[in-house]
Amino acid sequence: MKAFLKLAFWIYTAVVLFFSFIPSPEIGVSDKLIHFIEFFIFAVLVKEAYSTSYWGAFFYSLFLAVFIEAVQFFLPYRTADYGDFLADLLGITSGLFMYFVIKLTYMELKSDR
Repeated sequence: MKAFLKLAFWIYTAVVLFFSFIPSPEIGVSDKLIHFIEFFIFAVLVKEAYSTSYWGAFFYSLFLAVFIEAVQFFLPYRTADYGDFLADLLGITSGLFMYFVIKLTYMELKSDR
């Protein structure tokens, strides 16, 4: 199962990077919502695939968010945006918080049996 999660993590990371560095397509959904969901999933994937600490998953995810915004600053067809970074940060913290709550609930239910 861990091998599958690691593969899914790296494929997901490649897809995120690809879409972050190509010219921005017009979509009907808020750009900030996409950033939020993208990093919500990324943070949970890195936490589960590599069994890192919550801080480790947070900083790995944060590093990717900063890296993407820094690269976009230098691309003529993309822009770096503090709002995007904030949406990334909220997605990371929300994803890890939900992961924690679900994991804690699962452990409580498992111990009640």
